[in-house]
Amino acid sequence: MKKIFFVFAIFVSFLLFSCSKPGDLTVQRAMKSYQTKDYEESLKLFNEALNEESNYSPELIYNFIASIYLQMEDLENAVVYQMKSNELHPDYRGLVSLGMSLHLLNRDSEAEGAYRKAIDLIPEKGEAYASLGALYLGQGRADDAVLNLKKAADLEPKIAVIHANLAVAYAATGKSADSEAEFKIAEELKCENLEDFCDRAKSMQKQ
Repeated sequence: MKKIFFVFAIFVSFLLFSCSKPGDLTVQRAMKSYQTKDYEESLKLFNEALNEESNYSPELIYNFIASIYLQMEDLENAVVYQMKSNELHPDYRGLVSLGMSLHLLNRDSEAEGAYRKAIDLIPEKGEAYASLGALYLGQGRADDAVLNLKKAADLEPKIAVIHANLAVAYAATGKSADSEAEFKIAEELKCENLEDFCDRAKSMQKQ
């Protein structure tokens, strides 16, 4: 959902400027349809805008379309347009969002590729490392999970869920002291559903 709000915040910034090309009006009509939850009409208009001269780049319109499909919980079509957007203009947050969508579709090898592209694009951010680590944790690749989640925690030390996932990964590798330390940080940062992470750690704890 963050991706949706991010994309439509971009749209609002565009409205601050006068539109002078045919496709700009079509995009505005598409957005009005979106706001009234007429998603089918919104999709139709955005696709029309792709064939018109516009101040809006194709990759931005693809993002709009992907966001509507995400709102409709149509992940298959959302991924198609997320890929189209990132093929034209690779974007860090766009690649992370693509990876998450692919993971929800059980296309984990492609999700891993999207996260790695995001890391290659901006290695100084922690979100892609955290997502990759969580992916590996779900696959039972605890050592790989620790490596990526530790990197994410170093880059984003104030994000509670990263420390909670790292605590689970440490438990899975038998590093109980490190796990407890990460759980303490997660608690201090007021991690939501911390008990669920603790239960998961106990179930995965290496003997």
